[in-house]
This record gives sequence, structure tokens and C-alpha cells, in this order.
Amino acid sequence: MSQGPFLLVVTCDGKSETHAFHQDVVSIGRSRECDLFLPDRLISRIHCRVERVDGVFALVDAGAQNPAKLRGRPVLRAELKVGESFTLGNYSIELAMPAVENASVDETRPGEHPRGGHDLVAFLQIARALNEEQDLTRLLTQIVDAAIRMCGAERGFLMLGKSGEHSVEVARNFAQEEVLSPEFKISRTIANRVSATGVPELTTNAQEDDRFRDLQSVTDLRLRSVLCIPIRIQSEIGGVLYVDNRLQQQVFQEREKQLLLSLADHAGTAIHNARSVEQLRGKQLELQAALDRVDQLNAALKGQLQERTNELTQIREELSPASLGLRSKYDYKQIVGQSRAMRAVFALLDKYIEADDPVLITGDSGTGKELVARAIHVHSRRSQCPFISENCAALPEALLESELFGYVKGAFTGATSNKKGLLESAHGGVLFLDEVGDMPLDLQKKLLRVLQEGEVRPLGGRETVRVDVRLICATNRNLELMVRDGDFREDLYYRLAVLPVHLPPLRDRREDIPLLVKRFLGDLGRDQHARVRVSPDAMERLTHYDWPGNVRELQNEVRRAAILGDGVILEAHLSEHVREGRRGPGSTFADDGLVPAERGTTLPDMVRELEIREIQKAFDRAQANKSRAADLLGLSRFALQRKLDKYALDATGRPTGAPVRDDETA
Repeated sequence: MSQGPFLLVVTCDGKSETHAFHQDVVSIGRSRECDLFLPDRLISRIHCRVERVDGVFALVDAGAQNPAKLRGRPVLRAELKVGESFTLGNYSIELAMPAVENASVDETRPGEHPRGGHDLVAFLQIARALNEEQDLTRLLTQIVDAAIRMCGAERGFLMLGKSGEHSVEVARNFAQEEVLSPEFKISRTIANRVSATGVPELTTNAQEDDRFRDLQSVTDLRLRSVLCIPIRIQSEIGGVLYVDNRLQQQVFQEREKQLLLSLADHAGTAIHNARSVEQLRGKQLELQAALDRVDQLNAALKGQLQERTNELTQIREELSPASLGLRSKYDYKQIVGQSRAMRAVFALLDKYIEADDPVLITGDSGTGKELVARAIHVHSRRSQCPFISENCAALPEALLESELFGYVKGAFTGATSNKKGLLESAHGGVLFLDEVGDMPLDLQKKLLRVLQEGEVRPLGGRETVRVDVRLICATNRNLELMVRDGDFREDLYYRLAVLPVHLPPLRDRREDIPLLVKRFLGDLGRDQHARVRVSPDAMERLTHYDWPGNVRELQNEVRRAAILGDGVILEAHLSEHVREGRRGPGSTFADDGLVPAERGTTLPDMVRELEIREIQKAFDRAQANKSRAADLLGLSRFALQRKLDKYALDATGRPTGAPVRDDETA
């Protein structure tokens, strides 16, 4: 605990100035770095020191050419008593002590207070609470509340800063309520004087105290009892603790002054510790923010590196002799894919586009069947004529029939005018029927008639209309099984499946996933004017997931992750089932607890689909080498050829369009 202040009274040319010090060593000299600055050429930069050891003062020379004189003699080190003076150049300096207390018009009552034991217990409790509090705002509030409680004050204020530059940090009353506009509720003169001298100020009645009664603030605020104590933070006065009572006199005595002095000493240490903790927390937050930013930049750089690597790989594949030999005749830029499976699809489309025969597109939901239909239309001679699309599963039978064939006025209730059907509207162009497997049998018969005769008869009409339409159908159902079960007309099936094309599921063309992600992010960037990248870890998860919902599911996943990510899609932004690689509900053999019949299939059909998919994967791995593919499947070359014949697959494992054999001995 501090030994209390002492004073150095400096006199020069008949003028005196009093300087208060609390530290035990005070340097004196011509340098502005000295604690006591004396601008005299006869004085050295650091001339001497006043030291205090166990309450005993000494005058110590600091190597000056003209040592300070004490009792008329130059000294190197000598005891300096209170009231004695020493000289330096033209200055005379006297050591003095402040009064034990600043006397008021009503004498305070010295001596021990009978509540000393109670005060000690209360102070220890307060000290413990201050030691445990690390939040600076709460700490300052606790200090003020403790000062009001210990002294019986009406209000308390805590100000921090240098003299004349104080800011009121906390202002509270005895009811622990905030004091509004605290800058105008205290005597600034008293606070500034205590901060400048380091000497506490106590008055039991400021209205009659000669020191304060002429102050405008004392008169305006009607102050009675006032006690103001300096707060020292690391040996320097860093603020003041100010309590008052505007209604009563003699509220504060020597007891309250000593309690507040002890509290102020402890508060100074607690404030310093809380500030240090606050600074450390701030630096920790800055460091964490910097680390997070570094992680984001690293992820972005990895994404850029992966993107460049993918681009180089793509360029090499495009320039390789094999890829140049497999270059498609038409530009299928809307269909993303460079895998062997997709190149086989493009090769079929190159041949199908120039024909006018119906095309049957098969494949799982979300594989892009409508994109293929539109590509056929765009590159065909019918590109300048309409492309009309209809989902057969989206409309009831009666409404679907009227949509396809049209109707005449009065054909049914509500038919107030003639309406062209989709077949007539698509004249000269392409009609795309999605989910054709859901078309009712009666409607299948009428569609077959249109294909055979090239004529449409609207509902309620007597005359037929000639139509020239190329029909492209799509389904994710097994039409062969439906024909066998009587759910789809066999004659219509063979009319629709003249030119079959099967779109592989995304799990069988994983090498296309990075290209698809790039396309989706590019579209998203154009819409939102922001560029998004994928971290290598996230791309690896995307590539290894099975995607039961195929391209549509991948597109939705990328869009969601881009919204969550801040310019970079990290692994944490992906859905949980994608991160963990679990099979989604759309997987062919998902563990959904259903038997084949409940899934709308049979065990042989499931086995056939599995064998076809594995054969295609083996051919892709073996780069269409039949012997190598047989080794990968654990079959002989002869056994593999039997499988190809059974499932009507070509030498690369792709459907030839021929009927699949239904013999179990193959």
C-alpha cells in the first residue's frame, strides 16, 4: 500500500509552487523526463533525487557538476528532514508533508471507530469481489456501489483520466440507480484539485467551508458533505472516486476517508488488471479473426488451385488424340459432361438429330432428360419451329387428353371456344412428353393412332387435322416391365422406342461432378454478381456422394452451400448426409424397409439394373477394354459377352436399343 503523498515546495524569485508526489523516488533536473522539471542552465539534466525509504527521506546527488546544497554544504547523500530546504541553482526546494486531513468548518472526530471490525469484514468482502471481477464496466460499477455503501453516501461518481480531462465512467445513487447527466452533478473543481495534487479532499459542509463555498458548482448543486479520493493506477493518478450527500452535514469523517483510501488503492489494482484482461481479450479476438481470415484465404487459394487444375485437365483431355477422335458433331454446351458415359450419349444424339423418328429418353429423375430433348430440337431442321413440353404425370386423364388433342366449342361443359391441342400447336416442331409411363392406357391408344396416321381429331370434332410432329418422350420408369404387366401398350412402346437413349445416373459419371459444380457456380455468380469457389475438401465430398436425385439434387446442394459460404464453399457448408456419404432416399438400393413389390419393381429387375450399372462402370474403368472389364467384374470374357447379349449392351456396355432378353439361363 502507498506510504502517502509528500510535497516539494519550489521557490524561485519570490514565487513558490507546490508539487505533490506519491512515488518513493523523485528525479529533479533540467530534462523534461525528470519528475520535477527545473528549467535552469545551472542545473544538470538529471541533477539529484529525493528518495524515501521506510518513511525516511534522503537527498541523493545524481552526478551533477555542482551538487545540491543542504544546510549550506554540497552533499552526495544526506538525510532530508520534513521542513528542511536544499538549493539547486536559483531554486530553493523545501520538503513538506500535507496536512493529516483537510480541515472543515466542523472538526472531524479522530480516533478508532467502534465499527472497525465490521468495516474490516465488509472491506474484505468487497476486495474479494473486486478481485474476481474481470469485466471493466461491471468492476467500475461495483467500486462506486461499494463506496456509497461503506460511506453512507447519497451519490457516487468514478472518473478516469488526467486532471482536467476526466470522463465520468459511473454515476450511481444509494438506490443503485444511474445518475443522469453526471457531468453537471459534481464539483469539477474539487475533482481536478484532487487529481492534480493527489491529496484527498473532505468537507463536512461545503456551503460553509471557506475552501469551497465560493465555488459556483457548490452553490448550484447545494453540496453539503463531499469526499473525493485519488485513484492510483500503477503509481500514477488515473482518476478520482467522488461521493457526496446534498442533504446532510458531517456524513463523512476520518473513518470514511480511510475506508475510501483503502478502497481506492485496491480499486486501482483491480482496474489495471481488468484493463489488461480486456486488452488481452481484444488481441485474442483480433488474432482469431486473423486466423479465420487466413483459413478463408487458404481455402480460396486451394479452390483456385483446384479450379486451375481442373481447367488444365479439361484442356489436356480436349487436346488428346482420343478426345479429338471422339469430338461430337454438334455442340451440346447446355449438357455438361465429358465422361465416357456422356460421350456415348452425345455420339447417339449426333445420329438421332438428323432423323425424324421418335426418341425415347430413359434415366433416373434429375438426369437432364428435357435438356437432351431440347438439344435434339435445337440442332435439328425443326429448330425454327415450336418446342412444346408437357408432363403426363401432372394432369388428370381428361385434362391431359384435351391438352394433347384440343377441343371444339361445345365439346364439354366450359368449352366456350375452339382450342388447339399441343400436337397441333407443335406442327413442324417437337413435342416433348415427360413421364410418358404415367399416361393412361386409353390415351396411349389415341396417341398411337396419331403416330400411325399423322392426324389429330380434337375432342367433339368431326374433322381431322394433319400434323407433322417429331415426338420425344422421357420416363424414369421401366416401360418393358410395364408392358409385361399390361400397364403400357406394347405397340406404343415400340413406336416410341425407335431411337432409345439412356442417361446415366450421376453416380456413374462422377468425373463430370466438378464440371457441373463449376457450371452451377458460374450461373449463380452471374445472377448475384459474386464469385464463389469450392474448397478441395468440399469438392471431394461432392464427388464421392451417390446423388440419388442426380444433377437436380447436386444443383440444389451447390446453391444452398453457396448461400451459406462467404465466397468459399467449405465442407462444413454441405448437408450432413453429403458430408457423411450416406445413401439418400432416392438411391436404388436405399435401406428404406420396403420389399421390391412395394417399390414398384421385382427382384430380377433390381438384379438386372445392378448388373447393367456395374458392367458400365467396369467398361468405363477399363476404357472399353472387354478383357480388362471382365477381370474387374470377376467374370470370364465369355461370361461377360453373355451378359452383354442378355441385356442388349454394346461393346462399351451401353444399351443398343434392341429388346432385352428375358431368359434366366443367359
